[in-house]
Amino acid sequence: PGFTVYENTAIVITDPQNDFLSPDGVTWGVVGESVTANNTVDNIEALFKVAKQKGIKVFVSPHYYYNWYTNFVI
Repeated sequence: PGFTVYENTAIVITDPQNDFLSPDGVTWGVVGESVTANNTVDNIEALFKVAKQKGIKVFVSPHYYYNWYTNFVI
């Protein structure tokens, strides 16, 4: 809804992390209220469902910790 789906339309999901999207995640205390209020997880799921129904390509770009991140403080 609200846009035209062309043959080259795609959806890109950037860096979905359980630490932000799950009540069990380490950042949930900071972002959980916003994630819940905005129905973030349900909306991401809806995007995947619509993409499947419409034949839209979905690309997920996960975050990756490379071995040179040895000094990265979490």
